[in-house]
Amino acid sequence: MDVVTKNLVATFKVEELLPDDIAEDVIFEHFANYCVVSQNYGEEFDVDDIHTGGGNDLGLDGIAILVNGNLVSDVSEVDDLANLNKFLDVEFVFNQAKSSGNFDGASISSLFFGLKDLFSEKPKLPRNDNLQDANSTIDKIYAKSALFKKGNPKVKIYYVTTGKWENDSKLNSRIDIEVEGLMALNIFESVNFYPVDARTIQNLYKRAKNKLSKSVLFSEKLTLPALEGIDESYLGYLSADEYIKLITDDAGTIVRGLFYDNVRDFQGENPVNHEIDETLQSDGRNLFVLLNNGITIVADSLKKTGDTFTIEDYQIVNGCQTSHVLYNNKDKLTAGVKIPVKLIVSQNSEVKNKIIKATNRQTPVKTEELTALTDFQKTLEDYYEAIQGDERLYYERRSQQFRATAGIEKIKIVSVSNQIRSFASMFLGLPHQASRYYGTLLKDIEKSIFVNGQPPAAYYASAFALYRIEALVRRKQVDRKYRPFRYHLIAAFRMIVMGTKMDAMNSNKFERACKPLIDAISDDKKSLAVFEDAIGILDGLLVGDYSRDKAKDANLYASFEKLIAAR
Repeated sequence: MDVVTKNLVATFKVEELLPDDIAEDVIFEHFANYCVVSQNYGEEFDVDDIHTGGGNDLGLDGIAILVNGNLVSDVSEVDDLANLNKFLDVEFVFNQAKSSGNFDGASISSLFFGLKDLFSEKPKLPRNDNLQDANSTIDKIYAKSALFKKGNPKVKIYYVTTGKWENDSKLNSRIDIEVEGLMALNIFESVNFYPVDARTIQNLYKRAKNKLSKSVLFSEKLTLPALEGIDESYLGYLSADEYIKLITDDAGTIVRGLFYDNVRDFQGENPVNHEIDETLQSDGRNLFVLLNNGITIVADSLKKTGDTFTIEDYQIVNGCQTSHVLYNNKDKLTAGVKIPVKLIVSQNSEVKNKIIKATNRQTPVKTEELTALTDFQKTLEDYYEAIQGDERLYYERRSQQFRATAGIEKIKIVSVSNQIRSFASMFLGLPHQASRYYGTLLKDIEKSIFVNGQPPAAYYASAFALYRIEALVRRKQVDRKYRPFRYHLIAAFRMIVMGTKMDAMNSNKFERACKPLIDAISDDKKSLAVFEDAIGILDGLLVGDYSRDKAKDANLYASFEKLIAAR
C-alpha cells in the first residue's frame, strides 16, 4: 500500500473509532466501503451497517441498498418507504476490497459468482449474519416488484485494490462476460462494474470529505436590494436540469439532508404531489413555472462567475414536496420546464428561521409546529455547541455540516434521523421502532418530539447514550451481538438511572433529572457498569436469541420496564 493511501486509511481508522487490534485488511474493507458508498449516498452513515466481510461473505465486503434515495438496512424501512412513496426506486451497491496491488481475474469472477448466488431463488452458498440481513431486505424489495415503476433495481459493483488499473483488454472481456451473466437473470435494469485503483480510491475519499457545493447556471434572475441580515438574495427561475443538479449528488441520488430544515418530510403521493406529478407528465409541463409557488434556498456562501453560481452549505427550506416530485420525474423533464427559485445567502440563524416560518406558512402546518421545527432545532444546535471536551457531540442539522471538519470521530456526529431514533427510544418507549424509516417514525410521534418546553439536555442525553454504546461495541468492551439492541439498551440505561417513572418532559423536575443521567453517561466506568446491568437483563429476556427480529419485539421494552421497576 502506498504512503498516501496508508495515511488516509490511518486517518479514517481514528475518525471511525475502529479498535486498535482490528486487522489491516478489515480496516481497508471499511475504508473502501466508505469511499464507494459515499459516491452514491450523500448523507452520513455507519460503516458497520454495510460491512459484510468475513467468513461466508460470498466474496462481498460491503453492500449498500438504496431505496428511493435512502440507505436502508432493515426490511421495515422498505415497507415504510413503499407505503409512503407508492413506488420503489432501488440501487444495489456492492464492493470487494483487496489491500493487495493487483486486479485478479479469478477474484473478480468469484465476486460475480457470489452475486449470482445472492440473487438465486435456490442459493447454495452459506452466508454470514450480515449477508442474511441484507438478503432479507433484498427479498422484501423483490416481493414488492409491482412498485418498480422506474424499472428494475440498478446494480453497481466496485472492485478496489491499492494497485493501478491498466485497462487490460482480456480482463475487460472477462468482466463484460460476467456482467452479461448477471443481466441474464432479467431482474436488473442495469449492471455496471467499476475498477478502483489506488489513485481513484484516494480521490474518492477526498471527495467524500468535501462540503456540499454545487454550481448551476442561474441566468434568469433579479438581484434584490440590500437587506438587514442578508448577504445576497435573488429571485428568478432555474431550468429543471440545473435544479436537479442542486438536489442530487454525484451519483444522481437525491440528497435527503438538503431538506432537514423543511417542516414536513416528503409526503409521497398525496393529492397535491399527485397534481404536480400530473403536470410534469402532461403536455402542459412548461406551465409549471406559473403553477408552482417555487423553491426557497438558503445558503451560507456563494461564489459567482458570470451567471454560474457556486452555492455552498445550503438547504432547501421550502419546496421539499416539489423537489421530490421533480426528482421522480427527472427523466421526463424538458428544457422548457422552469423552476421558480428564491436564493438567499445568509449566516444569520434568526433570519433563516424567519424565512423558514414565512415560506412554510403557505402549507397546512400549525404555527406551534413551525416554531418547534425551527426555534427548537436552533436551540438544540446551540446546546450541543456549548458542550466542550470529550463530551462534545456534533448536531448535524444541515447535510454534511461536519463532513469536512478534520479530527471528529464520526460516531460523534448526530444526524437529525439519529436524534429522532435515540430520543424516541430513550424517552418515548419506542426502541422497537428505531429501525423504521425515520420520516415515518417522526410522523407517528410528531406531537411528542421537538416540543417547546422540552429540555435540550434530554435530547443530548439520548444521543450521548447512543454514542457511548456504539463506542463500547467498537472498542470491544461490549459484544457486537448486542448492537441490534442498542436502542433498547439506551432506554434501559435511562430507566436504571432515572427510574421507570418520568415527570412531564416540560417540567423543571424532568430537566433536573437529566443531569445525573448525563453524568452517568459521561463517566466511563459508571456508564459501562450501567450498560452491563442492562445487558444482564437483556440476556435473561432473550434466552440466547439475539436475532435482529427480536429487537423489533414491542414486548421487549415493556419487559425491561417491568423488571427494572420491580428491583
